[in-house]
Amino acid sequence: MADITTPDLLPGVSGNVVKKRLVDMGDGTFAEMTVTTLAASANSVGTVNLGSLGGAATASNQTLGNAALASMASPYSAATSTPLTATINDTSPHSLGPFTPQLAREIWLTVNATTAATGTAQILRSTDGGVTKIGLTAAAFGIGSYAFSAITGAIVNEIISVETDTAATYYLAIALSAGAVTCRVAQ
Repeated sequence: MADITTPDLLPGVSGNVVKKRLVDMGDGTFAEMTVTTLAASANSVGTVNLGSLGGAATASNQTLGNAALASMASPYSAATSTPLTATINDTSPHSLGPFTPQLAREIWLTVNATTAATGTAQILRSTDGGVTKIGLTAAAFGIGSYAFSAITGAIVNEIISVETDTAATYYLAIALSAGAVTCRVAQ
């Protein structure tokens, strides 16, 4: 069964708008949620009443369910890691890094050809300070390795990993035989 939302109810105190929503709990019961939108703000404050559609909530559910719902300004915050960036426009092999990621966040690799580029790029991971650098794998297959020929524009623009090891650092090995690229490893 689907959730049921009422249209705006009469304005509350000081012109606040109140909406009521019955949330399907999946077991034949509904949880009643009342949301009050403050007149002078875009913030909402809600309470939950855990009861069934045909009856009242128990005293213990009432105590648990009528807690005010907190609102957050933004659920996201900027990464604290420092991006690794470079412009490559020669034919020498380059090993860029280290990039030290913030844990539990996606790591993005972007390689963009500013003039038609031919070459290879590979993301490498180390857990010993860069002494040993190993290519990434998934299910025993190599990933994060790219070969390109006469490409202009985006070569790579994707999530390459989510890190959970505090010792891990990332490197980008890149070699061009023609063209120029900008590179970025960031979160």
